[in-house]
Amino acid sequence: MRRATALISIAAATLAAACRTPDETTPVEPPQTVLACQGKFVTGPQTIAGLDLSKFMQRTRLPPDVRIAAGRSALSPKRPGSVDLYLELCLPGTATMNDLLPVATDLAHDLKADELGSRTATLTITCVCAHLPRRTEVRDEDFPDHPWNGTPSREAEYRTWTRSDS
Repeated sequence: MRRATALISIAAATLAAACRTPDETTPVEPPQTVLACQGKFVTGPQTIAGLDLSKFMQRTRLPPDVRIAAGRSALSPKRPGSVDLYLELCLPGTATMNDLLPVATDLAHDLKADELGSRTATLTITCVCAHLPRRTEVRDEDFPDHPWNGTPSREAEYRTWTRSDS
């Protein structure tokens, strides 16, 4: 009887060890290095948070030298039922505001045409390249109120963005 109890205890301990959840001692997948932006930019294994956002980002028409560093969405505190989107991009070269504006505007066009765009309250796009001394960011805090379709002009769309170089 003791032998059977001991065998059951060993089997139970083995099964429990095999089914345990990961913790701080479990090795974590190391960050990936993306070659872009005149150097290396490190991103984590899950850079796009949210299935809808991930699907949208796969359908965007980014220039070949632009990389998505990260993206996430959060429930909008201003507009119930909507989300605020945050996208972080790695742009090549010096990546000034003049470089970010056309890429951000193209992303806004793509988002407006996507189902996710109908649920977006705020869109924030940031250039976060490792070689930049500061963040370059544009934000549309009233995304549903702007057409993002090229009207009245591309230059007018550029003026829609709230800009930040910090």
